[in-house]
Amino acid sequence: MYTRVRKAREDMGYTRERFAEALDVSVSYLAELERGRTGMSVKMLVKICGVLGLSADYILFGDSRDGDALRLDKIRRVDKKYIPLLDRIIAELLLLSEK
Repeated sequence: MYTRVRKAREDMGYTRERFAEALDVSVSYLAELERGRTGMSVKMLVKICGVLGLSADYILFGDSRDGDALRLDKIRRVDKKYIPLLDRIIAELLLLSEK
């Protein structure tokens, strides 16, 4: 369970410091949590799921997630001011794919 949290954090591009800040916990607590040396409350599980866009099932049981779901989670985290840029990039990629 704890290694899934660390891997998901890394996959989402969060440093341990930035992730700890997003969860409003200390970096040392997060390090202990990721190493499995301390447990997590349900409240902390909910926070982690919210920040990483993961289900509690995945964190607790390791149900796999496909690449599309992970990609959508990343897109949802993009600052709203960059959405028009993201739309243009996707449109250009689609044009390239049609060639």
